[in-house]
Amino acid sequence: METMLVLIVSEMADSLCGLIDGMYVGKFLGNDAMAAHGVAAPVFTFLCIFSYLIAAAIQHACPVAIGENRPQEANGYFNIALTAVLALGAVLTVIGLAFPTWTATMLGSGSGPIRPLAADYLRGVAPGTIPLVLFIVLVPVLQIEGRWGLVHVGSTVMAVSDVALDYINIHFLHGGMFGMGLATSISYALGLGVFLLYFTRRKRLFSVNPGSMKGILIPQFFSTGLPTGVRMTARMFSLVIINILVVNMAGSTAMAAMAIQRNLSTVVLSAVVGLSAAVLTLTSLSYGKQDTEGMGDAVRLGYRHSFGVVAIFATALFFAAPLVTSLYLDRADAAFSLTVKAIRWLAASMPLTAWNWCFGSYLHGIGKIALSTRLFIYGELVTQCFTALVLGLVWGADGIFASFAVSQAIILVTLVSYRPKFFLSL
Repeated sequence: METMLVLIVSEMADSLCGLIDGMYVGKFLGNDAMAAHGVAAPVFTFLCIFSYLIAAAIQHACPVAIGENRPQEANGYFNIALTAVLALGAVLTVIGLAFPTWTATMLGSGSGPIRPLAADYLRGVAPGTIPLVLFIVLVPVLQIEGRWGLVHVGSTVMAVSDVALDYINIHFLHGGMFGMGLATSISYALGLGVFLLYFTRRKRLFSVNPGSMKGILIPQFFSTGLPTGVRMTARMFSLVIINILVVNMAGSTAMAAMAIQRNLSTVVLSAVVGLSAAVLTLTSLSYGKQDTEGMGDAVRLGYRHSFGVVAIFATALFFAAPLVTSLYLDRADAAFSLTVKAIRWLAASMPLTAWNWCFGSYLHGIGKIALSTRLFIYGELVTQCFTALVLGLVWGADGIFASFAVSQAIILVTLVSYRPKFFLSL
């Protein structure tokens, strides 16, 4: 239970910076800026793809190695992860600073007023790439070591500093979308600074030691994180495709509503991500120790909390949708009622998404990597985009918003049909 709570809190704090940015943008910078923020959202998914793949690999490979009493191998995996994300962060920082306008165009901004605003925001968040990917990768390391306090403090520092810096940018510096992005970058760096205190501890499982990396470990390590990497990649492409559908089928007002829904989803779905990550870690530990009963307990715990905690949270969000929307928009705004609908469809999708992602993490934890990978491609890309296209052609923006819940329901029905005994045992 503690593992799940820590991962949920860290995931929510990690997403909180984007949520705070969205609220400030919607309230003070207008609908075009809010739409630009939504257009830029897939780039965060792209930035996180590889780092979440690495984090998932740590969550699976390191506990298995530790469970089999191979601590040096676990440290080798950590150093492979560290090297990979540092290289990734450096490359993506250069791309973000050098090609923001081109990136905004590729993300579906069009050639109107949204594009330069999105480009400004991308320029601001580019310096935060390395702190962001390191922050994500160090969460499972601290979790394995039991350093819950650092996770909580680092996440809190990141969130609080982002609130303060966004306020300063809006009310004193008037830095626009670039300032909002830069505030996020600085807050990631401050949160990472807290996490790095872990390395001041003399007794620890993980240390920076490039010599511990062995070539034979590299393909094995990356393959263990493949399902999460595929899930994030598929989600990125589905967001870009849905951007294009919304802009072309429903216009900028619907895109502003979609941007708010997507901004909010980064936090509300973080509870789902935390649950599935905990299922992966606990299942992997049990798998490494050949503890079949432990694997079953991990999955049952994940599903019960998916049905309990997430369902309660989703219900509250459904009924509070008008209040939540008012944090972004004035009630007289043209996008207000559409945003309320978008948020309610997001709430309806949450319990379904939790069940589907927990099952994928269970398959990942017991070594069925190919099957888990196919599940995420089917769910995050094929089903989501096809459902959005069909419902969008029939009902416009309302249909696209509904597709988030409808597609997850289709996936869950498919999974229950595939493994009915598994779901009955829960």
